[in-house]
Amino acid sequence: MKAYFFIIALIFMPLSGTVINHHDNHVSSYIFGMIKAVHTLVFTCTYKEAAKGIKQLSSFNTFMKIVNLKSSKCMEALFTPKVHAKTSIFIDCRCIEAGDVLHKGSNGMFFNKTYQWMLWDAANKCLPLLYKLKNIGPNAQLIKVHRQNSTFVVSDCHSKGRHLNAALEFIQLANFFSNGSSTILDYIDRTQNIYCRDNFNGLLLKAATVIDQDNITSNIEIEDILSRSHKESGVAAFAKYHYALFCILRERFNFTVKFRNARGWAGKLGNSSLRLGYIGIMQRNEADVGASASYNRINRFDFFDILHQGWKLETAFIYRLTPNIGYKNLKGDFFAPFHIYVWFIMGGICLLLTVVWMCIEYMVSKKTDQFTAVNVIPVNVVGAICQQGMDPSPMGISSRIISLTTFVFSLIFYNYYTSSVVGGLLGNTVEGPSTIDAIISSELKVSFEDIGYYKILFQYNKTPRIRKLLEKKVLPHRGPKDLPVYTHLEDALPYVKKGGHAFHCEVVDAYPEIAKQFDVSEICDLRVVFGLLESELLNFVIHKNSPFTEIFRIVMRRAVETGLDKRILKQRQPEKPPCSNLYTVYPVDLTGTFSAFIFLAGAIVSSLVLCCIEGLFKVQVQVFKCQLQ
Repeated sequence: MKAYFFIIALIFMPLSGTVINHHDNHVSSYIFGMIKAVHTLVFTCTYKEAAKGIKQLSSFNTFMKIVNLKSSKCMEALFTPKVHAKTSIFIDCRCIEAGDVLHKGSNGMFFNKTYQWMLWDAANKCLPLLYKLKNIGPNAQLIKVHRQNSTFVVSDCHSKGRHLNAALEFIQLANFFSNGSSTILDYIDRTQNIYCRDNFNGLLLKAATVIDQDNITSNIEIEDILSRSHKESGVAAFAKYHYALFCILRERFNFTVKFRNARGWAGKLGNSSLRLGYIGIMQRNEADVGASASYNRINRFDFFDILHQGWKLETAFIYRLTPNIGYKNLKGDFFAPFHIYVWFIMGGICLLLTVVWMCIEYMVSKKTDQFTAVNVIPVNVVGAICQQGMDPSPMGISSRIISLTTFVFSLIFYNYYTSSVVGGLLGNTVEGPSTIDAIISSELKVSFEDIGYYKILFQYNKTPRIRKLLEKKVLPHRGPKDLPVYTHLEDALPYVKKGGHAFHCEVVDAYPEIAKQFDVSEICDLRVVFGLLESELLNFVIHKNSPFTEIFRIVMRRAVETGLDKRILKQRQPEKPPCSNLYTVYPVDLTGTFSAFIFLAGAIVSSLVLCCIEGLFKVQVQVFKCQLQ
């Protein structure tokens, strides 16, 4: 694992055909005392002489592997993160093939905190080789040992960025003299840490960002837009957050920057594998650091190193709950307080009650010779259920018990019914569409923020849900007065406030504008539906094995530990405006009252039909009487 070991290029002890001597012991003791390597790889062209150093190096508890540079051994197999121990690799610059090893190390981005190099420069041939390398940066762990007469000089070597034409910097660490004395000027770990390499002295770095606006190319325009605290069209909220992280790096390391702006984050050129946008720029190492962010994708981990994860992307549909979006307010429905089977049982009980009452009246009439008319008993049952009077009043005790219990029965059910209706109207139980599929099936018209990743979503994502959304909500023709498919937040919120529209954007962008344009009750009516885009932590990225990866990671980690990252998040992620109403009364729409109107209309029609039948019957009776006369 790269994070748990070092491959360190250390010293090859033989000098010009001699066996390791007293001075070499001082050098090796100093080096191994600082590095404490347990595995040594020796690259040399004098294989037999290298073997003489095994005995001395074994005293430092290090395993040794000697590689003859003149052999055809594959160098890529040796530069690998699969060695699970601290490993030291020595390169003898006297060998002609040493330049090839260093060149491969540079091209493979091995000059970083994962790999620490040491060069033996007995013949002063290392410097020309080092100046040819393009990927030595501030993370380089490189020690050069050269001989001046009978003195060994140990120096640390690094650069702020050779690929940016920065100079090689040498810091003298120790001198070992021929008389056995030594001068320790500095320790290796002290000169190779961030405090010794944190000043880039105005070095010009390249950075990539995303602003989806026309003709934004200059540094002044880009930094002016990204540094503003309010919402900008074509700029994602997370882009401004990652720009703030980039500013922390710039201030900490004292470098200048040349921005390259992209209109979008991803995409491909036709059917080719060439990536476009921000991801393509970072993948091809056309920028030293990104001032925007990247989604977590498996196919991106081979191209990027992650510096920091702090911003959780949360995008959602935002709409206002109004009666015209087609939701069903069941609490306002005439029949909703009771299930349908309860209504059927109530009707059966009323019918049974009528029959029993008629039977009781019939039995009482046998004894008293008084019988209540049959058509009066059903009216009395309806009157009792409706908590009205009875005419005539029941005569028998059993009939009176039935009428009394009917009154109590209707009172209990009436309390249940009215409390359910009133509670449903006053309570916040109406939710509206709560999933993406429900949004697609609803009457809501949808729009999206005019920013690059939505267009990429519909172009490359072919999932059934996206296709359905595209066919039903995006592609259908819109009138000149309708909200466009892609629009800006300030244009979309008035439509959302009016109702019937859902706008998809990053929610932290919408909250400040909602607080300005919506009153308290309207905020309570807002609904948020997540799920179209994944909600996950975004990556602050840099090119894979960049010379700046480890040193930038340290600063980002300390920004988290000191709370600076949390402070920026609090500034860039405002909370949703609170809903201050204790309750919201949702009006009952036609859907909720339809059953009541049908019931009333049925009763009116039945009344008219019976009235006609009754009138016709009376006419026929009068005609019959006239005929009899």
